[in-house]
Amino acid sequence: MRPLIILTLLLLTACGTPSPNPTPPPPPSTTPPQPTGLIIRPGTVDAAMGLRVLDIQLTNHGPATTHINGYPDIRILDKDRTPINATIGHGPNGITTGLQHFDRPPQTITLQPGQTAHAGLLWRNLVTETDRKATLGVYLTITPTPTAAPQTIEPDGGIDLGNTTTLGLSPWTITP
Repeated sequence: MRPLIILTLLLLTACGTPSPNPTPPPPPSTTPPQPTGLIIRPGTVDAAMGLRVLDIQLTNHGPATTHINGYPDIRILDKDRTPINATIGHGPNGITTGLQHFDRPPQTITLQPGQTAHAGLLWRNLVTETDRKATLGVYLTITPTPTAAPQTIEPDGGIDLGNTTTLGLSPWTITP
């Protein structure tokens, strides 16, 4: 009789309501967070006969209109992110002629949310001194406006300066 009571008690306790399975965690989000504020991205490098032009794109991902004027502040960095001593002048800086958007004076631009402004960086891959090593910049640190934080980008192919280390810079413009 005693084994029958124990068996009955075991069966009764085993027949309780099953515990619910835990809710699985939600799947991880595959959508990256959207950028906010002024975001800089490198465009393509147009290279012809040693002349290089990099399109620098500044997009307003903020909710408000932003006013920009003038030129971005640019620093060239090597593969170790050490600054490279280079001369970056406004306009074509004696590198070439005939690029009208480099000769334009800066104007105040109203950058609406979602709108993109462009600046151009111009240089020649030219080796004029055989006893001096050619310079290769890998990163650009760009401050789009005096009040904005600097951002570092990596242009495709880098900044192959040869040994001239002279660049020209166009002002911010909006291309229709």
